[in-house]
Amino acid sequence: MTLEITLSDGTETLDLPPDLEWRDEFAWTPVEHSTEYSLVGNLVVQEGSRQDGRPITLFGGKEASWISRADLEQLYAMASVPEKEFTLVLWGRSFNVMFRRPPINVEPIRRLANPGPDHKYAVTINLMEINP
Repeated sequence: MTLEITLSDGTETLDLPPDLEWRDEFAWTPVEHSTEYSLVGNLVVQEGSRQDGRPITLFGGKEASWISRADLEQLYAMASVPEKEFTLVLWGRSFNVMFRRPPINVEPIRRLANPGPDHKYAVTINLMEINP
């Protein structure tokens, strides 16, 4: 199994830290349901399949998975285009995604007044799976 993580729009590809954690991998299911009671007191259950919208939250944290300022600027530019679709390759699996809002959360590893392109940041990337 490859531990590579990339995000691409078909023209540019960004290599992400390979040890990002997919925080909500099992928090979403493809089945949704609603329940309510009828006027006579019977439980009415409606179930259906979700088509898309699965969250993919990639978390780094300050302990690991740092991203450089140069890569962060590229990620920020990618996230700044409305309704843009990407291909996320996550450990050998491929997903069609777009950014959720807010798209990224960042925190510098060490505070610096004028950080250079190699300065490191902890990042959380908020994506969702979509059907193209």
